[in-house]
Amino acid sequence: MVAATGLGSGLDIESLVSGLVGAERVPQEQRLLRQETGFTSLLSGLGQLKGALAAVQPTLTTLKSDSTYAAYTSSSSQTSVASISTANSGNVATGTYALEVSNLAVNQSLTSGTFAASDTVVGTGKLTIALGTPTYSGSTYSGFSANASLTAVDIDIDSSNNTLSGVRDAINAANAGINASLVKDGSQYRLLITTEDTGVANSVSISVDEDGDGTANNTSTDTDNTGLSQLAFNSTAANMTQSAAAEDAAFTINGLALTSASNVLTDVLDGVTVTLKEQTTSAATLTVADNPSAITSAVQAFVTAYNGYATSAASLTKYDATTQVAGSLQGDATARGVIAQVRSTLTNSIATGGSYTALAEIGITTKADGTLTLDTSVLDTAITADPSAVKTLFAGGTVSGAEVTGVADNLDTLLTGFLSTTGVFESRTDSLNNRVEDIVEQRTTLDRRMVNLEARYRAEFNALDSLLAQLTSTGDFLLAQLDALPGFNSGSDRK
Repeated sequence: MVAATGLGSGLDIESLVSGLVGAERVPQEQRLLRQETGFTSLLSGLGQLKGALAAVQPTLTTLKSDSTYAAYTSSSSQTSVASISTANSGNVATGTYALEVSNLAVNQSLTSGTFAASDTVVGTGKLTIALGTPTYSGSTYSGFSANASLTAVDIDIDSSNNTLSGVRDAINAANAGINASLVKDGSQYRLLITTEDTGVANSVSISVDEDGDGTANNTSTDTDNTGLSQLAFNSTAANMTQSAAAEDAAFTINGLALTSASNVLTDVLDGVTVTLKEQTTSAATLTVADNPSAITSAVQAFVTAYNGYATSAASLTKYDATTQVAGSLQGDATARGVIAQVRSTLTNSIATGGSYTALAEIGITTKADGTLTLDTSVLDTAITADPSAVKTLFAGGTVSGAEVTGVADNLDTLLTGFLSTTGVFESRTDSLNNRVEDIVEQRTTLDRRMVNLEARYRAEFNALDSLLAQLTSTGDFLLAQLDALPGFNSGSDRK
């Protein structure tokens, strides 16, 4: 665009156009800036309030956890050797115990001879699987005492499942207390059988009846190392190889020698579960103690986090009459609604049917500024008097056959709704972001309109400048003609 100079009239067209366009632009730009500042302030305030609430939620998770209310705590000095846990109630053997592990309980494993492929036919007949305790003559398997509480399992092998993989699948489907798998040995395959449970008393005996006469291993065809008899393993025919014998765990607690069929010890110490993991080179120390402070610590953590939220909420929504400065969420309906629901959920009574129905009864009260104060002496007294009622107040539970939700449950559910991707914060934030984007579009539209307005003003002032130039030229011509008339040639005559 050619700039208007005002050469024809002497007008300052640039200043006139700039002033007129500015008079149109500035009020609208200021309006958009005020709106944008307000929206971004709201977005910042909502983000701060959301963050403060999110910081409360982990403490609610702790207050809802059963482990917080466990009456005991336990630890192991060597967690790689053994882990330890305790029951939440009942008789628990508190104390310190020295644990030494000389042997871990082991599953029994058997391996077959080699087969050319997984679909190689093994044979037909019947496998009988029994679990019990073996006896040995030296290292030779010489006898087997079946577990009287378990029934032996018969597995029929016919033309539909007589391959190596078919036998594997039939064993696994029988739920006989053993697992079967195929192992590739070079270019050939072996059947690997492993007992499901550890311990000597969970060893396996496999008998074979190839001719279907109902008597396993009673003829040479049932005991030779051909056909289905290749999988026999018992005191009469050990055609499979025992790659690992079942073993019991052997250990000492405070010097007392003990054994267990399982590495998970649930009945050695009252109310205590010890899981053996490896042999010891030095004694591991297991400690079981009363746990009186866990609830108090969890409650204190919640009060601290909640007070952080309450302080932030008060700052964001306050109006300082002295400075006449308002918080970014002062008067905001979303913030008011969230704060009111949180306060109501926290202070409502819970129909626990027990000793405590409100937080004030266990030492948690609300101050005038909305923050909480915790009287630990009142809380400790409440825990000592009725710990289960304290748990129910926070975490809920079953009361008189009915499910009750506690304060921590209710508040956690409320915050989860607020903080979710479909919650009030996300919805309001999306709305405000859309309005900020709309302001950007309005600015673009304003810029285009101002460009057009400036072009129109320039055109109009250029036309005016041209007209004034013509008028000036015409006036100069007429004066020149008048000067040429007789008796009208003196500049003083024109005055």
